[in-house]
Amino acid sequence: MKRLLLLFAGLLALTACTTLHQGVRESAAPDTVWTVLPFINNTETPFAAERAEAISTALLYARGIQQVAVMPVEPSAEAEPPVDRGLKRRQDGVAWAKKQQIRYALQGTVTEWRYKVGLDGEPVAGFTLQLIDLQNDKVIWTGSSGKSGWSREAVSAVAQQVLEKLIATIELR
Repeated sequence: MKRLLLLFAGLLALTACTTLHQGVRESAAPDTVWTVLPFINNTETPFAAERAEAISTALLYARGIQQVAVMPVEPSAEAEPPVDRGLKRRQDGVAWAKKQQIRYALQGTVTEWRYKVGLDGEPVAGFTLQLIDLQNDKVIWTGSSGKSGWSREAVSAVAQQVLEKLIATIELR
């Protein structure tokens, strides 16, 4: 009985490490042009948003999206983390994407990107994402997820796992 209780407690602990919530409203066409808009960084970790953008772009390609346009970045913009957490970059990104006649834009917010304080120092990553149809400014998909990893994992590895699970839930036609 004691072993069964320990096994149940272990399984419960493992399932509590990841959360995923998503809402599918419409499917998106993978054969049109997509972009990843600048993410908002709601963490204390500098450049967490830019890291999440790069991972998300690679994951869209891996998912089968053939055309992912990348917004040009001014060299001075990379020197320091944005003071406004990326809000201006996102607004500029939307204007750029519409000018380029891009159909879909993935935008997100980094809600967590850190190591937990303590002896183990577990990595934690969390995100909210929205897929926007830029032809009508309509959010067609949204998702939110977070995960706590094991002490020997990197935050970027946990972030990639979280983003991969989120992006996998986007319904494609």
